Amino acid sequence: MPTQHYNRWAILVAAIVSNICIGTLYAWSVFANPLGQKFGWAGPALALVFTINHGLSPVASTVGGFIQDKMGARNGMIIGGLMFTIGLYLSGTVAQVSSLYLTYSVLAGTGGAIIYCANLGNTVKFFPDKRGLASGLCAAGYGCGAMIVAPIASALIIKYGVLETFQILGGTFFIIIAACTAIVKKAPAGYQPVGWTPPAVSVNSSGSVDVIWHRMIRDIVWWMVLMMMFCGTMSGLMILAHASPIGQLMFKLTPMKAAFFVSIITLANALGRIGFGALSDKVGRSNTIMVMYIVSALSLFNLTFTGTVAGFVASGIGVGAVFGGFMGTMPTIISERYGLKRFGVNYGITFIGLSMAALTGPLTAAKVRVATGVYDNAFLIALGVNLAGLIFAAAFRILDKRTSNKFAD
Repeated sequence: MPTQHYNRWAILVAAIVSNICIGTLYAWSVFANPLGQKFGWAGPALALVFTINHGLSPVASTVGGFIQDKMGARNGMIIGGLMFTIGLYLSGTVAQVSSLYLTYSVLAGTGGAIIYCANLGNTVKFFPDKRGLASGLCAAGYGCGAMIVAPIASALIIKYGVLETFQILGGTFFIIIAACTAIVKKAPAGYQPVGWTPPAVSVNSSGSVDVIWHRMIRDIVWWMVLMMMFCGTMSGLMILAHASPIGQLMFKLTPMKAAFFVSIITLANALGRIGFGALSDKVGRSNTIMVMYIVSALSLFNLTFTGTVAGFVASGIGVGAVFGGFMGTMPTIISERYGLKRFGVNYGITFIGLSMAALTGPLTAAKVRVATGVYDNAFLIALGVNLAGLIFAAAFRILDKRTSNKFAD
């Protein structure tokens, strides 16, 4: 297929920029405290906004994957972009926390997930020669969103108020996503960049398999992947949802300084998607996943007992990088084992692991804080989940090797 018809690098940039916009969903902790102060809403009720948002990811991502597989990424961006920006704008009109569950959690959250899955699946198909790079950069764009938006949102909240900030961001992102949508094109089947010769197809190459979702979920290895995603993302979602309150409560940071540290953590999230993805190309997926669990566990242990801002930042960087690492490596695992043709739907279903993490991590932290006044026990719970993840990673390593040829026919 002639590449002059497709500027794949422009399509990649458009995907990254739109993913930065939807990455605002990870900056929820910046909005939570001002909303609580304005309306007197309790911490667990506000944490539920973040939980519902990410808890719906499997459904939304599967829908986004289906749209991308069948209708093209542009349609996914149009549908998801309208839902995301309208949901964000309407969040600026609420008077009850239950309204946020609809506007921010369901509408904006579902729209963001549809955009992300449509972008990721389409962009990877344009880069058969640089699949890891394309996947990592798309995922990094999503992770960078909160880093970029958190300090901007915090400044807007101080100047205009939290509800007005939702509306400003909703209108701005509508324009940006619309511009990106005009650039994105559907990847043609079998796309090959000029000058690239496909490697010889091995029996376990993603090019030799095409596994439909109901066959995938009957594979025991997929269940190991699902549990690895849950264990690997729970602590990241916990910290991302509460980073600003943790900084203010435990380390006496001002809201603006806390927002700055949220940006640092989300930068680590973005870099982890690229860095751990590259590491997995060198030392293998399972070895990298084990390293990530150890880094996350050590970070949570340090966060439990540190009393310094530097310790808070170091722990946040560790947890954030590992969360990004899981978001960057899981797409590659799914595409390698189950193929690219149905990747959108297959990876969307695998997001169930992220949904499970979203339903447990943020709410656990909120409930522990209400019960004890601090977050320490929540960090220890997340540490234990990371150690359990090591067991699933070891099982994955063994089973993946034993069944690497399972879908070759």
